[in-house]
Amino acid sequence: MEKKHQVFVSSTYRDLIEERKEVIHALLELDCIPAGMELFPATDEDAWSLITEVIDGCDYYILIVAGKYGSTNSEGFGYTEMEFDYAVSQKKPIITFLNENIDDLPSSKVETSDKGKESLKKFRDKAKGRHCKFWSSAPDLGGKVSRSLIQLRKKHPSDGWVPGRYAVDQKMIAEMERMRARIAELEIELLIGNSGPPSDIEDLICGDEVYSIHQELYMNSEKEKKKYVLNVTWDKLFSYCGPVLSGECTDSQLQEKMSLAYWHAVASDIREFNDHLNIIIPYVCEDQIKVQFQALGLMEPGTKKRAVSDTNTYWNLTSYGERYLIKIKALRRNSNKSLVGTATATQ
Repeated sequence: MEKKHQVFVSSTYRDLIEERKEVIHALLELDCIPAGMELFPATDEDAWSLITEVIDGCDYYILIVAGKYGSTNSEGFGYTEMEFDYAVSQKKPIITFLNENIDDLPSSKVETSDKGKESLKKFRDKAKGRHCKFWSSAPDLGGKVSRSLIQLRKKHPSDGWVPGRYAVDQKMIAEMERMRARIAELEIELLIGNSGPPSDIEDLICGDEVYSIHQELYMNSEKEKKKYVLNVTWDKLFSYCGPVLSGECTDSQLQEKMSLAYWHAVASDIREFNDHLNIIIPYVCEDQIKVQFQALGLMEPGTKKRAVSDTNTYWNLTSYGERYLIKIKALRRNSNKSLVGTATATQ
C-alpha cells in the first residue's frame, strides 16, 4: 500500500522564499507531503491553534534558520521558535538546518535590533542541540534536506499517510471539511491583511518627509565641483521606483530609478553641466531606501521562477504598494504637487 510522510517545514518566510521552494521541491521528489504556515497570519492566535494541529499530524519536522528571528507574539516569543518548541514537546523527529554564513547576508535578511540579534542567537544555539546541518545556499539546502530526510526516515519509521480509499471514514471526512473551511477563512484574512499597510508603521518616516543624500556635482562648464545636498520625499522616491517594481525588477533597475529621482532634484542650471550618471547613491543609503520601502509594506522580494543561472535579486510591489502608487501618481484636477525634489549647496 502506498504511504506518504508529511513533513512540517518551519522557518521565517519573506527572507527564505527561495530556500523554502528548494526544500518543498526536495520533499516532493521524496514523495513526502510538505506542510507549512505561509498562508496564515503570523500573529493570529487562532492560526497558532491550527499550527499545533498540523504539527501533530506530521511525521517529521524540519527547521530552517538564517538571519531573521521572525514574527513574535505579544510576549516577544517568535512563532518559528514556538513551532520548534512544540515539535520538541511532541517528540517529533527533528532535523535543523542553519545558515552558516549569516554575516554575509544582505541587511534586509538579518536582524538589526539588539533584541532581535540576541533572540536569534539563543534560538540558533537551541537548534544546534538537535540533529543539525549547515547550509550556504538554496540549492545546497535542498540537497542536504533530501539526504538527511532519507536517513531520518530509516532511523525513525513513521506510520505516514495512506490514500483515502484505504482509510476513509465519516469522522475523517468531517475533519477534512472543517480544516478546508478554516484554511479558506485564513486565506481570506491573509488577502485582506495584504491589501492594507502594516500595523506598526506609525513611527516610520514616510510620505512628504525628506530623505537626503550628499553629492559632488559640476557647477559650471569649467568642471568646478561643489557639494550639494539632494532632498527627495519618500513619496517622490516611491513614485519613481514603483512603476518598475510592477511585475518585478532587478536590484540594478531599482537603483537606476532611485538615481533618477535624485537627478531630478538637481536645479536645472546645475543639471546642464552634469549627467544623470553622475548621481551615485551610497550603498548604505540605497539599502536604507529598500529597507524603508519594505518596512512601509510597499515592496517585497520577487517570487517568480527563474533559471538557476539567474543570480539577480528581484523586487516586487505588494498589493498595498500597488494601491499606494496609484494614489500618489494618478493625475488629479487642481493638483499642485511638485514632481521633483530640491538640491542645496553645501560648503
